[in-house]
Amino acid sequence: MPSPTAVLFRKECRVALRSTATWCVFAACASLVGLFFAFALREAAGGPATLPELFCTPLALAAPLPAAFFTMGLFARERHNGTLETLLTAPVTDAQTVLAKFSAACLLSLVALVLCLPVFHAYLRFAAPPPPWDARSFAAGCGAVAAATVLWTALGTFFSLLCRHESAAGAATLIAGLGLSLPVSGTVELPVESALEPWSLVAFARGVADTRPIFAALSGAAFFLFFSVRVLESRRWLPSAAA
Repeated sequence: MPSPTAVLFRKECRVALRSTATWCVFAACASLVGLFFAFALREAAGGPATLPELFCTPLALAAPLPAAFFTMGLFARERHNGTLETLLTAPVTDAQTVLAKFSAACLLSLVALVLCLPVFHAYLRFAAPPPPWDARSFAAGCGAVAAATVLWTALGTFFSLLCRHESAAGAATLIAGLGLSLPVSGTVELPVESALEPWSLVAFARGVADTRPIFAALSGAAFFLFFSVRVLESRRWLPSAAA
């Protein structure tokens, strides 16, 4: 018999994949990555930047978009529709509920990023001559972006519990995600850029492997999920807050 977490996880994924908006977000994310990748290639012509770095930078900037979209309605929509109290009375623990909804949103956000990879493949296929690139650096850069996506999804889950309306939760996640992605991706010039260099997500794509960004992202995700469970527990004991 499947666990309640697995049942709720499948339900969230099934509902999302049946929505036209989900596929529009997939397409929008791939389009944005392709557009920014083309701009990065033009700006870096003749420069020292590596090809994995040029692709992972727009991928890191696009990651908050699907995370914000897939998390904004996890709990905020339940509150707005008045179904959160029904969810709280179901035979599922608060931790199972948060984990199931977070896992579904995280999987869909990662799928959105995976669907951006054909942009890189298409460039390699049609570029003449094909530029050299390191597959290990590319995989490391994509892994770092995936870890950041886990963090943005956990943050979005937390905001969805705090906000009454899903648009507010989505906007808060997107602003926070972009605000943190811009400096660590090197897109924004900051006076403390040298201090942020070891924390750069796309530094993995340059062949500079530092475990601190990965540890920080996964620890931050665990932090927000822990407090998401605590917030949901408070809703259970304060039914009026769930209305």
